[in-house]
Amino acid sequence: MKVVRSGLVSIVFVFLLFTALGQQPYFLSKELKKAIAHQTRTTSGQPGTAYWQNRADYTMNVKVADNLRSLNGEATILYFNNSPDTLHLLVFNIYQDIYRKGNSRDWDIGTADLHDGTQINSLIIDGNKINVNDKKKLWRQGTKLSVKPENALLPGSQTKISIQWSVALPTERTVRMGVYGDSTAFVAYWYPQIAVYDDIDGWDMISYGGSVEFYNEFGNYDVTIQAPEKFVVWATGLLQNATELFHPMVNQRIEKARQSDEIVHVVDENLLRNGMVFAKKGRGQWHFMATNVPDFSFALGKGFCWDATSMLIDSTQNARTIINSVYPYTAKGFEKVATFSRQSIYYQSFVMPKYKFPYPSMTTFCNGRPNGGMETPMMANNGNLKGDAALFGVTFHEISHSYMPFFMGTNEKKYAWMDEGWAALWPWKMTDSLYPDHYYLKNTIKNFENAAGKEVDIPPMIPSQFLAANYPSLRLASYLRPAMAYYFLEETLGNEVFLKALHRYMQTWNGKHPLPLDFIRTFETVCDRSLDWFFQPWFFENAYPDLALKKITQSGEVVIENRGGLPLPVYLEVTYSDRSTETLRFAPDIWSERQAAVVIELAKDKKIAGLRLGNDLIPDTNHKDNELLIID
Repeated sequence: MKVVRSGLVSIVFVFLLFTALGQQPYFLSKELKKAIAHQTRTTSGQPGTAYWQNRADYTMNVKVADNLRSLNGEATILYFNNSPDTLHLLVFNIYQDIYRKGNSRDWDIGTADLHDGTQINSLIIDGNKINVNDKKKLWRQGTKLSVKPENALLPGSQTKISIQWSVALPTERTVRMGVYGDSTAFVAYWYPQIAVYDDIDGWDMISYGGSVEFYNEFGNYDVTIQAPEKFVVWATGLLQNATELFHPMVNQRIEKARQSDEIVHVVDENLLRNGMVFAKKGRGQWHFMATNVPDFSFALGKGFCWDATSMLIDSTQNARTIINSVYPYTAKGFEKVATFSRQSIYYQSFVMPKYKFPYPSMTTFCNGRPNGGMETPMMANNGNLKGDAALFGVTFHEISHSYMPFFMGTNEKKYAWMDEGWAALWPWKMTDSLYPDHYYLKNTIKNFENAAGKEVDIPPMIPSQFLAANYPSLRLASYLRPAMAYYFLEETLGNEVFLKALHRYMQTWNGKHPLPLDFIRTFETVCDRSLDWFFQPWFFENAYPDLALKKITQSGEVVIENRGGLPLPVYLEVTYSDRSTETLRFAPDIWSERQAAVVIELAKDKKIAGLRLGNDLIPDTNHKDNELLIID
């Protein structure tokens, strides 16, 4: 048996020669070409010698209203302009202005939660007080707040910003966060946050409309949260003052969990009933610190159970990650989530992506809703999904975002596939192992197959914000299609090489802002081969899955056409006239010359009786051309 490819050897040779000499087979935008010329980026998958990145460090104090419906905050921000540019403007994200009256949104959210926008009560930049009512100094567009400081921020300098604000929290249309009742709130995207200023776009001016997500600078956070009485607060980072907040019994259990591989019931129904949670009455001052993260969120719960454990993720440094699961005592089934979280973090640290968990804590918070999940650094805001498989899947999915986008700093607004594709794929092995009747991978492939090739199937390289108005397109380009691409890329390269390339990418770009080309070229560099035949159709083109059995030649060769253009594995079941069978499988690189068809030569001494192409783990939009029956 052998594969005879089409006669493109000379063309492929010339193509590879040009690639070796530096010609890029991938589209380079003018912005990227400019960055390459300025040596902040390269075409090799490495940062340029002049790569730079700004950052912002936050010290914040926030008071949450007794009814949870609003908060008042004050912050001191140290902003570092590491760019070569003089900044005449400072731009803030005020994401909760998605609820500002008159703002555009990706869907109708009704009127119940609309307000007049985040109220900026005071703003001081480098000691100069800004008149917040002067529209020549301060103005809004969408969820962006632009400010013109008295003095421009010079290259290599830093500025100190003091800001006070207040904002209402949504209670009816809770887009990714909000108040879920009198005892439950998850607070995210709640503070005026310095927008990203990078070497590609300058200031990020993409507003938040509800569909596409976020792109943030890295920084350190020192946050004190004044919460209503009887509420526990969990947040990004590590709690600094647990001993003064909690009853001694709770502190003992916290300490046990920090050193234990077992699940510890830090707060259970017994402690709640007996009033043994808090050290004293009154509002609590919850002090958290987090280092080098792209955002900060917190959750509040009254009458919540709290399970905790920890896991050794780096034996050389004795580093453990604290794992928390918190939920209303009425949320039946969620008591399993601490175990699910532990399984997820173990798998991700030691199997795939086989990279130690990047943060010292991870908290999964149950908001009591029946569905949904949303990630923020070290936090997940999840519904209590019905069924163990679904609950495990959403737990794993949201935790996996710790790597992509948070650890890696990717731009979800433009390239959501750089994180959601991984989060959609990585849960499959554990989910299908623990819950084989759930068919996680088969269902993912089937969902892709059902949508691929239709008008909604837009190439992932179309920036995600342009797909925001059509959620099926956004979902397909961000989740399903890239998940399938990563799945078949691993088959193409083999697990060892695939992980080597993935690790090189993560080691090179974590804490920075990688672009799609950085990911692609890192893989090509590690593999020492061009993969444009794979990446172009999966990410840049309108290719779709459709392999077909065209014919059997008189000499017994099978011709298989790639009618959709996606490089997929070829799985062929052969039945011979003597009732013997043969199964053949070829990795996706059988299409590495981007030929329209391949010819497979079968056994010469046997007569073919029938052929079947493909299986349930290879998507195909047309199964009618996947079988041939030979009748004498």
